[in-house]
Amino acid sequence: MKRPKVSVVLCTYNGEKYITQQIESILNQSIPPDELIISDDCSSDCTVDIVNDLANAYPATIRFIQCKKNIGFIKNFEKTISLAEGEVIFLSDHDDVWFEHKIEYMLQPFIDHKDIGLVYSDAVITNSELESIGHTLFGRRNSMKLDKMRTAPMLIKDVGINGCTMAFRSVLKELVFPIGEGWGHEHWIAFIAYAIMAVMPVDKPLMYYRRHGISAGNDPLLEGGRIRVWKTGITEASLNEYERDFCRWEVMFRRLHEIKLKRSVAWINYTNLDAYLSECGRRTELARLRKKMKEKGRRNRLPDVFRIFFAGYYYQYLHGVKSLAKDLLIR
Repeated sequence: MKRPKVSVVLCTYNGEKYITQQIESILNQSIPPDELIISDDCSSDCTVDIVNDLANAYPATIRFIQCKKNIGFIKNFEKTISLAEGEVIFLSDHDDVWFEHKIEYMLQPFIDHKDIGLVYSDAVITNSELESIGHTLFGRRNSMKLDKMRTAPMLIKDVGINGCTMAFRSVLKELVFPIGEGWGHEHWIAFIAYAIMAVMPVDKPLMYYRRHGISAGNDPLLEGGRIRVWKTGITEASLNEYERDFCRWEVMFRRLHEIKLKRSVAWINYTNLDAYLSECGRRTELARLRKKMKEKGRRNRLPDVFRIFFAGYYYQYLHGVKSLAKDLLIR
């Protein structure tokens, strides 16, 4: 079977310290990409100059775009992915380093299985100097079972897939854009891919995932383990957080319903989609109930808390005792 055309999408913002190393790791793949699209989101350091020099050195491969105004990394990825011409699209951050065979290993499932829509790999977590901290992403997120075939309730509880570890078929673009409000681009794409196509994890580290001052702090599980997750959950237990949670799942439910109406799309697994739509609907109604419950005094929340508890949703869709404590005790 002919190898599909490969696009790598890389978004930059003030990445002068690491960008050269990452671009070189992409260009030096055992199977190099057919195109590398780089979009800069108004960097104020030397990132643009560095990328311009590399783009001039590799004009047949690198296409460099500069945003006229800062649009944020989610919109930047959305815009840049839409420009990709490859049949398989890889996502890349500006501060990681890919292993030599990353594209080769991740491309093979797409060649072997026509129903595969998305592939993601493990990664070695490092410090700013690219020294391993002794963990991989799959190992650090062991409870998410990223190395397994995952179910809708598992994904509803935690998608947990990093965009920089992902590759997906370009046919998904017509269904995942625009990215839903309140969702990161990678979790949105991964959830929809799971709902309508097959997804395959590669239980092998294929890159260095660099954690440093700029990237650190946005992932409690990676930064401080379970204690940090609990502390973050407590500080984000406001009514606004419950409102965001409801809106987030409502927009996903609407998108899956819209996809279901596209009965003419042959490659969509509609049986699987129905299962995800059902689970997503329950999660949306759960978010609606929790939002209304949070508006009540703590004593008056008890009936709703008991209802959620006895339905099993605290453990099926949420985070067990931590979520129960947030609902019942925190204003």
